[in-house]
Amino acid sequence: MSEALPVAEQPELVEIYDDADGIYIRQIQLKKQGYGVPGHKHTYDHTSMLATGAVRAWRDDKFIGDFVAPTGIKILAGCFHKFVALEDNTVMYCIHNTHGLPKEALEDELVIEKNTGN
Repeated sequence: MSEALPVAEQPELVEIYDDADGIYIRQIQLKKQGYGVPGHKHTYDHTSMLATGAVRAWRDDKFIGDFVAPTGIKILAGCFHKFVALEDNTVMYCIHNTHGLPKEALEDELVIEKNTGN
C-alpha cells in the first residue's frame, strides 16, 4: 500500500488521456482558497466535475454561482469561463471528449486562453 504525498509535494495538474475511450481528463488542484483557473474557452462542451471543496464560477465574465462538491458544472463550447477556489484543497476534474484528436493536438484544439486574444 502506498502513502499519499504531502500536499506541498502533490502536483497541481494531472492529465489522463485515454484514446481507446476518447476521454481526456484534467485534474486541477487549487491548494489554497483564492487560487483560480484563468479565463479560457473550449471548442467543445465539457463537464467540470468539482470533486472536493467549493468554487465561484463565471461564464463570459458573468457570475454564475458558487458550487460545492460533489457536483458537475456543464461548460458550453465557446464560453469563456473561470473558477476561483472558496476552500483550501479544492479539486476539479475537467472531463473532455477527445473527438478523435491525438493527445498532442488537444491543447491547441480544446483550450483558448482569454488573455491571448485567440
